[in-house]
Order: sequence, then structure tokens, then C-alpha cells
Amino acid sequence: MLVTTKQFDVLDSSEERITKEEIQLEVKRVSSEIEVSIGNTNPVLLGIMNGALRFCAALIDELPFKLQYDSFHISRYRGGMAGGDIKYLNYPKVSVQGRTVLVIDDILDQGKTLEAATQWAKNNGASNVLTAVLINKKINNSGRRIKPDFCCFEMQDEFIFGFGMDIDGYWRNLDSIYAITNPTKFLP
Repeated sequence: MLVTTKQFDVLDSSEERITKEEIQLEVKRVSSEIEVSIGNTNPVLLGIMNGALRFCAALIDELPFKLQYDSFHISRYRGGMAGGDIKYLNYPKVSVQGRTVLVIDDILDQGKTLEAATQWAKNNGASNVLTAVLINKKINNSGRRIKPDFCCFEMQDEFIFGFGMDIDGYWRNLDSIYAITNPTKFLP
């Protein structure tokens, strides 16, 4: 794989939007809301990989009740900065039949991935399906898209990465969330 200077220059062309400490506080707040809502239902948590990995881990660490966890591997970006068609790479193995399901995703922008995951849970017999997202983007024409039941942050529509979210497969490992200040510099 050819590593381009794009992956190395991106931090120099970005600004920190949400700090590690702010993420920790919001995850604690949202996990408390989730506990009150579904803590006594023996829920199934379904993370949407790869982006939701860090958010799922942080949430699970804060949830003090019995639950099962599994994941989807659903992709729309496949290495780019613009979303495409949904592609299922892996489905959950845990049964959701008659159970409360919490679908967890890193970011809600157009809502197609989250809608597909919630529809899958409903089609497979979940009795109740809720959603949790780390970031809810404020985008134009978002009136018809799915609304998250639990959300840590609302942000403007800009390309962000870090804390599980990537840019061209890189920087998921950052503890904070960054926004690219000049996205056209990184377009093909």
C-alpha cells in the first residue's frame, strides 16, 4: 500500500474540536441515560464498525448492567471522504429476537448506515430498537433522516476524524476529535 503525504499532513491542516476530557464527560452522561432507559431489559448492543469501536468500548465501560454485545461491519466510505452505497461486510451473530437493541454508531450524517442497521434489527425480530451516536451532524435537509435516541455531541457539517473515525483509514487512534480546516486539499 502506498502511503501518501496526505496522511501525514492532515493533522497540520486540522483543528481539535472535541477534547478527550469532553468525550469522557459526555460518554458518562449518555451512559447514565442509557442505563435509565434500557438497563433492566437484558439488551443487545450492536456497534457499527469500524468507526464506532472506540465509542462502543467507552460506553460499555460505563454501563453497569447485564448486556450482550455484537457488531455490524457496514461501510459507506471505503477509504474516501464521501459516502457511497451501503455495503454489509459482516452481520451480528447474537439473536435480537424479542430483545431491546441499542445500535451504536460514531457519526450520524445522512443517516443511511444507522437506518440500515436499525432496519436489520427490526427485520430480525427486535422488540425495541434504539440508537446512540457519538456525533450528530447538523446538515441541510436532515428533517427526514433518523433521529438518535442518545447523542453525545452535535456538530456542524465538516469532515471530522479521531476517536474511532478515520481519514482514508488513518487516525482512528486519536483520543480527541479533529476537523479538517481545508478539506479540498485532501480530495483526489
